[in-house]
Amino acid sequence: MLEEIIMWAKRQEQVRALVLEGSLAKQQGVDELSDLDINVWFSGELLFGRTVEWLKEIGDVLIETQLRMDSPAGEVATQLVIFQNGIKVDFSFWPITFLETPFPYYDKMEILIDKDMHTEQIKRCVQERSKLPMTKLIFDKIVNEFWFELHYVAKFLKREEIWFVQSIQAGIRENYLLPLLEEQARIAGRNTSFSGRNIEAWLNSVHLERLPSIFAGYSLEANWQAMWEEIALFEDISHFISTYYQFELPIATIEGMKNLLRKIQEG
Repeated sequence: MLEEIIMWAKRQEQVRALVLEGSLAKQQGVDELSDLDINVWFSGELLFGRTVEWLKEIGDVLIETQLRMDSPAGEVATQLVIFQNGIKVDFSFWPITFLETPFPYYDKMEILIDKDMHTEQIKRCVQERSKLPMTKLIFDKIVNEFWFELHYVAKFLKREEIWFVQSIQAGIRENYLLPLLEEQARIAGRNTSFSGRNIEAWLNSVHLERLPSIFAGYSLEANWQAMWEEIALFEDISHFISTYYQFELPIATIEGMKNLLRKIQEG
């Protein structure tokens, strides 16, 4: 499929460069289900990405969707395509004029085609993302909002709105628990992946064994139990980070919130 895309790009006068990014460029977590992330650098008016007609030169399309993506250089059109052979390709279309002022975007990339010697400009778009230590401001915000959001979990569990509770819990895991798990891994010198990907490879074994307990089935009892398991895990991680950085935890607030959650559950 990649060879078909490269041959197509060579035939297109508008296409001035072709770049591979994503997991295949990084060579991380690659398997037979990995997507192809293709950046099409073009000149003139964009003629691709609006229909499926242009894709016929590459392969037979099963389904596709078109989106707009914000980038440091401006808005970029994208077309996400699943071909009949099951391969998914995420095309993004970048005006070649964006390279007049190189911008931070790529973690890693591979230049597949360069018709006009843009390689050096494209390479200047590679950024090194060094994970900085968590600040007290961010830590305090995470801790405060975690405990605040749990009030909604308890309140809607009491109302037996399990569907809604699980949507709230998904946000809590993503926005509050995961950043602390990532910070703990960073302190231990491990490299994390976005959105918790490959968490089994970077989370310490003690906490990894506890993860299943914070995911609930569709019953009130299971959801209450998962909430308290989540609280215990969050307290362990937040205590570790606060001790490591010598941040102060709002103990009175935390104990007050736990008392409130118990009252809601038992009341």
